[in-house]
Amino acid sequence: MPGFFGWSALFALCAMMSAQGDGLRLTVNPYEGVDWERATQHKANLHTHTVASGGKLFLEQVFAEYAKQGYTILAITDHDLCTRWWKTEARPLKDYGILPVTGQEYSRGQHVNGFFLDYETTEQDMDILVREITSRGGVAFLNHPGRYWKIGKDGNVPKETCDDYVKLLDQNPLVLGIEVFNRNEKNLSDALLWDAILRVAMPTRPVWGFSNDDMHERKQLGHNWNIFLLDKLDEGSVRHAMIKGHFYFSAKGQEHGDAGDPPVIQAILHDPAAKTLTLAAAADGALLGEDHYLWIADGRVIHKGPVLKYGPNRDITCYVRAELTGKGGTTYTNPFGFSRDIR
Repeated sequence: MPGFFGWSALFALCAMMSAQGDGLRLTVNPYEGVDWERATQHKANLHTHTVASGGKLFLEQVFAEYAKQGYTILAITDHDLCTRWWKTEARPLKDYGILPVTGQEYSRGQHVNGFFLDYETTEQDMDILVREITSRGGVAFLNHPGRYWKIGKDGNVPKETCDDYVKLLDQNPLVLGIEVFNRNEKNLSDALLWDAILRVAMPTRPVWGFSNDDMHERKQLGHNWNIFLLDKLDEGSVRHAMIKGHFYFSAKGQEHGDAGDPPVIQAILHDPAAKTLTLAAAADGALLGEDHYLWIADGRVIHKGPVLKYGPNRDITCYVRAELTGKGGTTYTNPFGFSRDIR
C-alpha cells in the first residue's frame, strides 16, 4: 500500500493512464461475492444514543422504536461508554428481532465510532485512538467529519483537509470510511469530502460511506440507514460486510418528510467481458425509472441509466459510485475502483 507521500504520485499516474490507456479494468467491486437472490437485506443504524450519553430514550425503548421501523441491526454508540447490553436483561435479537452490534462513540477529540470491542479510553488524539481501536481487533469509521473542516473559497474541499484524511486512512486500513450523512448535521458537505478522498485514494485504498441517524430522540429516528447484504445475521457477518463494503446506504433528507422511502437496490451485476455495471432497483412499489440512476465520478454525474459501460469511458479516472434518486430520498452505492490498461 502506498505511503502518504506516494498518493500524489499515484494520482498523477492515474491521470496519465486516463490519457494513454485504452480501457478500464474493475479492480475494486464492493459487491463481489454477494448473491443478491440469497442474501437478506438488513436495515442498520450504526450511530445511536441512549439516556447514558445525552439521549432521551432508555436502552429497551431504543430497541423497540427501531424494531417498529424494520431495523434488524443496531449499534448503541454512547459517548465514551461501551453499552454492555449482554449484562442487562435486554434480549434485543429475541425480543425485537434486532442484532446488537458492540460499539461506542469516542468523543474526546474528533468523534470516531469503534465497533466489535469493549474498550473505553480518554484518548483525544485521533491518530492514536484509531490505532488503539484497530490493534484491539475493532474497526472504525469517522463520524460527521463536516464538524471539523470548512469548504474553501472556491467551493471545493481544501487540499490539506483531503490530505489529512487520506493520510489517516492510508495508515489505518481498518478505519473503513466516513459518515457521509448524519441526521443531526446541517452541513451536508461530507459527500464532497467523500468524493475528494476517493479521487485520491482509489483504487488502492477503498473508502466506504456510511449514513446514520445519530439518534438522541424519537424525531431523529429512521431518517438515514445502511443496508447490509448478509447470508447470516450475526456480529461476525456484519463485521465481514463492513470491511468488504457489502452494503449500501440511504438518506431520506429532511425535505422528503413522509414521501416514502429511498430506492431499494435489488441487484448489482458486473459483466467483465462486456465491461458493464448494471443496477436494478425499485421505489414506491415499482421499478426505478432510467433517469433515476446516476453514476458519479470525480464528484460529477457522468452517466444516467441502470447500465454503465466503463471500458472506453474517459470520464472515469479511478472510481465511480452510483446514486439512485426517488421521492423518498436517495440511495448510494459504495465506490467501485478502476485501473486503466496501458498500451
